[in-house]
Amino acid sequence: MRKLLCFFTYCSIATQSFAGFDAEVGLESRFFFEEGLADQSSYHPSIRVEGAYEHFFESSDFSTSLFYRYDAEDSQRTHFDVREALWTYVGDEWEVKAGIGKVFWGVTESRHLVDIINQSDFVESLDGEEKLGQAMFKYSTEKEWGTIDLFWLPYFRERTFAGDDGRLLVTPIAIDVDEAVYSSNAENWRGDFAIRYSHFVGDLEFAVSHFSGTSRDPVISQKVQLTPAPQVTLFPVYDTIDQTGLELQYIYEEWLLKFEGISNSGYSGRYSAAVFGFEYTQTGIFETSADLGWIVEYLFDDRRNQKEAAKIAPHNFERDVFVGWRYALNDADSSEILGGFVYDPRSEEVMYSLEASKRLAEDLKLNIEAVVFQGAESDQTLKTNLLRDEDYIQLELVKYF
Repeated sequence: MRKLLCFFTYCSIATQSFAGFDAEVGLESRFFFEEGLADQSSYHPSIRVEGAYEHFFESSDFSTSLFYRYDAEDSQRTHFDVREALWTYVGDEWEVKAGIGKVFWGVTESRHLVDIINQSDFVESLDGEEKLGQAMFKYSTEKEWGTIDLFWLPYFRERTFAGDDGRLLVTPIAIDVDEAVYSSNAENWRGDFAIRYSHFVGDLEFAVSHFSGTSRDPVISQKVQLTPAPQVTLFPVYDTIDQTGLELQYIYEEWLLKFEGISNSGYSGRYSAAVFGFEYTQTGIFETSADLGWIVEYLFDDRRNQKEAAKIAPHNFERDVFVGWRYALNDADSSEILGGFVYDPRSEEVMYSLEASKRLAEDLKLNIEAVVFQGAESDQTLKTNLLRDEDYIQLELVKYF
């Protein structure tokens, strides 16, 4: 069945193998409502090209996925990445993967706390949904009592950040990735390890994981140079951490209850964080084939209560509420809309977001994305103050081959 989904397919009866190739090109136009704080352009056009090849054998397969983006304004957003170059061998109740791949952990919508195997491609998306390829060796075994995944990750990928001419900067000035600092002397080559156990009991699905290695979330530090002229440089610091995670998902009729929680030893002390909530789906709404999902989640990080600067959460989600709606038309064009907002009850900051997609033809798709920040315009101490002029709408036309 899967070979029929490929745009180009061949089959060899003698070797019991077949392969497929597909590609897509996306033309993206990102419009910001204001110029950047450092007079960056309000219009950022770019183009991305992705290609995937997969070859299936009798007991194994090899898959490759390549990614390239050219951005006309931000040179740091122009980049190439091997998202996947992975060999998989399937045995009797066990499986081995080796190469470069992507692994997703998590069940919640607003933030994926436990998803730690791959590094975020931050120039692609601030929500951490886009990931860089990760060198890995994975061994999995599936039994009646559950599934165990073991990972060895020999090389660490640093996070990507926007450049001086880029937008959506999370710091006052661009981060110098060439000045990255590691707590381990081995730096990128330290080698990380992870284990995950997953299973289900009735309608309850759960997973417990542990990761030991270099944190995918850097802390941004600074150094000041006084001569020959005063200059401040911001750079990422990658700590060595141990993180234990828990995922829970329970289905009850139209309700989907979700939980993600972690305990992390990094950043000068142990901290805990969690995301929990529900998704309720109304099927056949308005007497049509469409479905409407209601999503409510609470985001918690106990570093907010710490007085030490090193223990303040380095992100925007430490005591917030997420409310969203997912509207799926279930039509031939796969039309879908996901909208919502993240609200901080203490500071009254709000981040609104909208994602929509629709097929215009069999090989043509339109993606729309919009983000608006509100409530931090007059207070420089608030977490979204640097994003006050970063409201944008993005249109992408995707051609499939």
